[in-house]
Amino acid sequence: MDISNSPNPQMVVEVNYKLRNWWMDIKRDREREIQQLLGGITYLIFVIPNPHLIRALIEFWDPVRMVFKFVDFDLAPTIEEISGFIDMSYHECEMIVPYKPSSREFLKSLGMKSNPTSPSLDLGWIHFDFLYSRFGQDDGYYFFIDEFECSVEEWETYRLNAFDIALLGSLVFPKIRGRIDTRLGYVVRDLAQREGEPRKTLVPMILAEIMRSLSACVDGRIFFEGCNLLLQLWAIEHFYLRSDVVDIFLGYGNKIDNHPRRMVAFTAPVGFVDWQIFLTELESYRIQWKLHWLSTPHAIVRGDDRYFIELIGLKSVQPYTLL
Repeated sequence: MDISNSPNPQMVVEVNYKLRNWWMDIKRDREREIQQLLGGITYLIFVIPNPHLIRALIEFWDPVRMVFKFVDFDLAPTIEEISGFIDMSYHECEMIVPYKPSSREFLKSLGMKSNPTSPSLDLGWIHFDFLYSRFGQDDGYYFFIDEFECSVEEWETYRLNAFDIALLGSLVFPKIRGRIDTRLGYVVRDLAQREGEPRKTLVPMILAEIMRSLSACVDGRIFFEGCNLLLQLWAIEHFYLRSDVVDIFLGYGNKIDNHPRRMVAFTAPVGFVDWQIFLTELESYRIQWKLHWLSTPHAIVRGDDRYFIELIGLKSVQPYTLL
């Protein structure tokens, strides 16, 4: 097969060891708080990326119909599946409308003073190492104390927010070269439910950015800015056709965490060419149409005069057509 013209975008190919260390340090005391806010997204930290699969999948993406087109069937990730993977509800929750803060607003939201040495903030991003050096280590507050306008006790709370921003910006809504989108500061703040306010959810935003990034890479974008880790888990779950008798206990617990146990009998292709051949020959009778652990009593029904739902992503609104 000719692979010279195949899309070859960059993406998350390994999880930053600093992010993993940060999580192992902070989870001792704050794991429950983070999971209340982000669901099971923290489990992505231990997923081994498969860029060959994602690169091969992009060839089959139809940016007009927003589906993967195979030999005799179409397939696309759904809101219900993303919700199930990350243990975050979308039912009776509002979508988050992202907001690009000024550099001063972003730093203030983390208890920091204005920082003239970070001009990237005016461009809408901050580097992961900036956050890690100031919040990722126990002595970050004292080492950069002149940059903070908060007490060390308040810093502990800001440290939690900084981790949430770094996690989302590294694995869920990644940018090239370790850059973190500053809009995620507002996203994290909006996720924290306040009394009397409706619950917010990340699920539509995650799905919207996956679809936007697939279409962008078909058009030649050099970096996949959606969550390629979730996309690969979703794809492999569908590509493994199980027997009619399924161990229901494999559906318990976090779906990201126990994914390897569910896939233990699946022989995955190795390398881009093998995945390309696998997907080219894939037919409808060989896939798992419904994930056995997916069970939702809630239905999304179209209304008005439109046949799609508008999902608010981090960077744009994406149409979501119910299959």
